[in-house]
Amino acid sequence: MSGAPGPGRAPLPCTARPAAPLQLPGGAEAARPGVAVIDVRFPRGSAADVHEIVFKNFYTAFLSVRAQRAGPPGPRKWVTCLRDLRLMPCPHTEPGAQDYFSLRRSQMLCDMEQVMALRFILRQPSPAWLHFGIEELQLFPPGSKTPPQDVPSWLSQLSPPEQPPSLHGELPDPEKVAAEVQQMWALTEVVRARQAAARIGRFDVDGCYDVNLLSYS
Repeated sequence: MSGAPGPGRAPLPCTARPAAPLQLPGGAEAARPGVAVIDVRFPRGSAADVHEIVFKNFYTAFLSVRAQRAGPPGPRKWVTCLRDLRLMPCPHTEPGAQDYFSLRRSQMLCDMEQVMALRFILRQPSPAWLHFGIEELQLFPPGSKTPPQDVPSWLSQLSPPEQPPSLHGELPDPEKVAAEVQQMWALTEVVRARQAAARIGRFDVDGCYDVNLLSYS
């Protein structure tokens, strides 16, 4: 899950060692097998509950995480919490190379309570990048959430949209409306009939036609 670290959160105090590239066994000179390791420990050998891990990628293609938890006295074992998470869709190209990532507790394969140390195993199989690692590494305890952003004053002053007036209970009787419409239609027919009769008999005077009113073409 990608995302920049949220403001206002308090990360756990811890110390991260610089990335150490692995060397081929028996080799006197440093080799570059494409694997590096970052160890993270808490102050004075204390333990902490880790809820979220946030970091910025720097050309790491795959990430695995191992945890060392508090337990009975004696040698403590490393437990794999995350295995080969893909950070770059293609190790040979730029996408994902400098993105922010947020790893939640639900993504882990083991319990993240009473963690004494974390080990980040970075892999970059592509020879295109001379250096790779992770930056701005932060660990957050449970309940450390980004506070809600304040709502702008201009947005809080907006009035809710006006609702159209309800017409329920104010509709007229359908039968009354139909009767009035029928009556208006009947009156319209009477007016039409009278206008037609007036047009036909406009030259009729006492049952005879007035010759002076007739026009000849």
